[in-house]
Amino acid sequence: MLKFGVKSAILGGAVYYTIDKGVWKDSSTTAAIYDDLEKGASPYVGELKKQIPYELPPLPSNDRVSYLFKYYWNSGVKATFRFLVNLPTHASDATDKALDFISSSLNAVETNTSADKVK
Repeated sequence: MLKFGVKSAILGGAVYYTIDKGVWKDSSTTAAIYDDLEKGASPYVGELKKQIPYELPPLPSNDRVSYLFKYYWNSGVKATFRFLVNLPTHASDATDKALDFISSSLNAVETNTSADKVK
């Protein structure tokens, strides 16, 4: 319960912080926040590059982030609706399989009981 409370508090704090900073407002405000974040992180990334021999990739541009967000959002929406469209088919297939399993199980039980009666 404590673990759930801590996670909920962190999530709530993160959501509150992003709303307070204006991340969810219009795209120009979000782009300005991203630019500020990139400028603020650049010195630390430079020092981190010196300490770690691994080459870090550059931060993506605003256009790239926007495109990726739209692409993955649309992919998620398409997958959700594809699932909803196919839901009746999947439900009927699952029902048919369940009925076949139950009938085969009942047939096996009937066969075992009739064989016991013959003995």
